[in-house]
Amino acid sequence: EVDDIEALAAAQFKAKSRELAGLSANGLVNGDQKSFSFSTDSFAGDVGFGVVETTDDAVIIDRLDELLPEIVAVKMEKGLSALFLAVVNIVELKGTLLMCGPTELSLAKAAFGEDCAITNGDTIMNLGNRVSRKKDYIPEITRAIKAGWSKPLERGASAIDLEELG
Repeated sequence: EVDDIEALAAAQFKAKSRELAGLSANGLVNGDQKSFSFSTDSFAGDVGFGVVETTDDAVIIDRLDELLPEIVAVKMEKGLSALFLAVVNIVELKGTLLMCGPTELSLAKAAFGEDCAITNGDTIMNLGNRVSRKKDYIPEITRAIKAGWSKPLERGASAIDLEELG
């Protein structure tokens, strides 16, 4: 019999957060990730969206330098057009979106608005009280894509033959 259900829940959330903090970057990026397929006149592709729920979001966000390259690698491995990782503080009910490149930044701005604070070299977006992939994140991304969002131009190798330049 449990005397204090609130204390038990808090202890379980803390234990889960400690476990998450010990996961590899790959484990965090892939742990709770789903892909969503879209096909519109302006965009066709798959968008991946991972979520890490924790009582201590700073512990995860502090690993940004480790997480961003892993997000890029997983995006490439899975052939995704975009990949996001949301870090959700389940105590304070706040969401933080990690973005690994210009495609993610562009789609996040279209989905969540230009007024969301973006920091750390355009890699972190404060999502405020948006915490649910099902209710808050994917519906907004879907709305933005259906409204005509298109992927920014790729920055790849130069099309100019350098030898021709002398």
